[in-house]
Amino acid sequence: RPLRRAANAAIRALLPGRIRVGEATVWLNPDDPVISGALTLGVYERGEIAYFRSRFGADMTFVDIGANVGLYSALALSTPGFRGRVLAIEPHSESRLYLQKTIQSNAAAATGAALVCGHAASDRAETLTLYKNPENKGDNRLYPDPLLRGEETVAADTLDNICRRYAIASAQFIKIDVQGAEARVIRGAAGLLAASGECILMTEFWPYGLSRCGADGLEYLEMLRDLGFRLYELTGSRGVLESVSSPRALVERTQGRRYANLVGVKGNPATA
Repeated sequence: RPLRRAANAAIRALLPGRIRVGEATVWLNPDDPVISGALTLGVYERGEIAYFRSRFGADMTFVDIGANVGLYSALALSTPGFRGRVLAIEPHSESRLYLQKTIQSNAAAATGAALVCGHAASDRAETLTLYKNPENKGDNRLYPDPLLRGEETVAADTLDNICRRYAIASAQFIKIDVQGAEARVIRGAAGLLAASGECILMTEFWPYGLSRCGADGLEYLEMLRDLGFRLYELTGSRGVLESVSSPRALVERTQGRRYANLVGVKGNPATA
C-alpha cells in the first residue's frame, strides 16, 4: 500500500491539464492516477478506442453512459464532419466537472450537439448512494466495497426517461461502463433500444459487479441477445471482434476481478 500510494502520487504530479487523443481534446482529473494516468501514458483502453474510432459514424447519435471525463464523447464530437448528437451521462460530480470541460473543448459541442446529464442510469427513478474510490475516479459503484471510501447521493432514472428528457428517440452507438450496473441500465432502456433498429453497443462485462447489483452474468448476456444484439468480445490493442460462441464459457473465465469488453451489434449499422 505505501508503495502504491507513492507511485500514485508520482503519477499525479506528472498529469497535464488536458491531452489530445487523435483530434479529440480530453481534460484530465489531476487527482486521478488511474484513468487520467493511463490516458497520459497512452495505454488506456487502446482496443476500445481503436474500435470506436473505426466504427463511429459522423451522423450517429451517441449515448455515453458512465462518461467519466468524456473520452468517448470527445472522440465522437471530433469525428470529421460530425453532425450527430452526444448525450454524456455521469453521476459522479467530480468527474462531471472535467467532462463538462472536455465537451466544451471539442468544436462540435459549439453547435449544441452535446449534452451532459448528472443522473445515474438505472431501471427506475430513485435516489441512490454512489460509493467512491479515492484512488480510481472511474471506479465508483452503487454498492459498498472495501476499496471504496466516501459516498455521494445521486438521482437515478431510466435511460428511456433520460433520453426522452433530452429529445433523443434512438441511438446508433451506446457505451456502458458503470461498474456492474449495466443490467440495470439495459432494463431501463427497453424503449430506446426498441426504437434503435441499427445500433452498436460497447459494454463492460464483469459478472462480479453485475451480481453485486442484483444481476447475473449469464442472464445479462441473454438479455442482450433477446434485444437483438449479436455479441462479440473486443480483444487486443487493435480492437478485434471475436464472436461470443459460448456465453457460459465467457462467464466462467471472467470471475472475481476478471472482466471482458463486449460489443453488441443490432441490425446492420453502416459503419459496423
